[in-house]
Amino acid sequence: MKIILIQPPIEDFYHTPIRIQPIGLLYLAASLRGEGHEVEIWDLRLKKKSSIPVPQELSYLSSFYPFGDQSPFKLYSGYYHFGLEWDEIKKKIEESRADLFGISSLFTPYHQEALRVAQLIKEVNPRIKVVMGGSHISVDPAGVLRSPFVDLVVLGEGEERFPILIRKYEKGEFHRWNGIDGIGYRRDGEIQINPLGSYIENLDSLRFPARDLISPDSYRIHRKRATMIITSRGCPHRCAYCSTPIVMGSIFRSRSPENILDEMKECYQRYGIEVFDIEDDNLTFDLKRAKSLMRLILGHFGEGRLELFAMNGLSYASLDRELLELMKKAGFQTINLSFVSLSHSSKERLNRPKPKEEFEEILREAERVHLNVVAYAIFGIPGQTLEEMVETLSYLMGKRVLIGPSLYYPTPGTPLFHYCKENRFLPPSPIQWRSTAMPIETEEFDRLDLITLLRLVRAINFIKGKMDKEEMEEGVTWRDLYQSLKSSTSRNRDEIWKRLLLSLIEEGVFFSLRKENDELIFVRERTSKKVVHFFFDQAFEKPILKAHGNGKEILTEG
Repeated sequence: MKIILIQPPIEDFYHTPIRIQPIGLLYLAASLRGEGHEVEIWDLRLKKKSSIPVPQELSYLSSFYPFGDQSPFKLYSGYYHFGLEWDEIKKKIEESRADLFGISSLFTPYHQEALRVAQLIKEVNPRIKVVMGGSHISVDPAGVLRSPFVDLVVLGEGEERFPILIRKYEKGEFHRWNGIDGIGYRRDGEIQINPLGSYIENLDSLRFPARDLISPDSYRIHRKRATMIITSRGCPHRCAYCSTPIVMGSIFRSRSPENILDEMKECYQRYGIEVFDIEDDNLTFDLKRAKSLMRLILGHFGEGRLELFAMNGLSYASLDRELLELMKKAGFQTINLSFVSLSHSSKERLNRPKPKEEFEEILREAERVHLNVVAYAIFGIPGQTLEEMVETLSYLMGKRVLIGPSLYYPTPGTPLFHYCKENRFLPPSPIQWRSTAMPIETEEFDRLDLITLLRLVRAINFIKGKMDKEEMEEGVTWRDLYQSLKSSTSRNRDEIWKRLLLSLIEEGVFFSLRKENDELIFVRERTSKKVVHFFFDQAFEKPILKAHGNGKEILTEG
């Protein structure tokens, strides 16, 4: 049987090229091939990027993301279709001769792209069956099945359920699903959802992802071949904004370090992969296992051969000195820490009450072993105040970290989603639930406040990346910076950033840069004077501490 698994294109102001590898589909393909099926993977997000009009539902964002901005503090300057065009996708479907299509739908705001692929399949041949899986499916299976273009959905893990589904299909039993947990379907026009019953306990039993079905050259970090790798599933934490316990269960399940190393060896030897992004939600939850894994990697590959990342973020509460030393030797140059917020009350609301003292201890240990740190913070959470967000920003400004900002986006099925819905914070259309849409406004903050916070993060990371060695130890305050900027006489085009920062300090506003007739024009942008005032009240006399790396590495393509 010929089965084609699809990662749809996406449409947004940006995407993260190094984090789009369809690892879930690769696992699924390996399981299906083990049953003797012919499988293809279409990663439709790759290679192409075309500018498209901003959808009507997002038209309010045009004033926040000016088109053509060339400022070093810009956020996003256009809306794009990432991947093959829709007519090209339809042509591929026509030429495919597939018996069944499986479509991944991971994130709710991008579900419409998955549905459009399904619609194209049905336009080509209404008899071809379309199955959907992914995180969005697990949190809203009934909503997905309301579409006439989707025949069946798979909740949770698909490596075992999907092959069972195919067996029934081959026997002509496509509508006999009573005995399979985690399946959704329609019977006599009624939507039926079989609840999730179990998860895969022995992850070592899974076949390695079928990486031979994709081009290794299509996924690179620092120009080297890269891949995602997953070493564990499930999360016992109950963060109020996260759907992982819904999708992958609340019990931590892990692969053995030996099994993980075998996969990494295959990647290195067969595909020439030298960079691994460990995409776990809880890589270091089991400290002993994490240390054992790092020792095995180090023992086999030695120091300096691999580059390792954990871009999904690490809990600073589950790290210690020994593990950081091992991570550094095994190939980590940077660790991404989930800091979330300085505010204890905010962290309690999110069910992440980790003390900042533990964070500061890990920062000291990371500096000792020369690990760079990116600290993830979340802004725009219902219940947050502007003061809390500015305090978090000011605090991280004074640490040797780059700041990785995220704007909260509501994920169906989570406690915080229900809170947003009950309190009418939720925008009407799911397309507006994406982070770039700044979905939540409350009495405490609005979108102008949030966009100003993001621009301040850009400015701070830029300054951290610009510091010279003399400034590295003591840092530089905004007051010091202001005095230096006022005395600067440079009109060099490469130092326009100085004029932009001076305008921010003196006028409390950000300017964008537009190119007109080969000249750069300064354009005043909407700025929350309230946020800038709060920020400089707190931060003007505080040192900005140097962080390694380039601040532009934090935010993604746009």
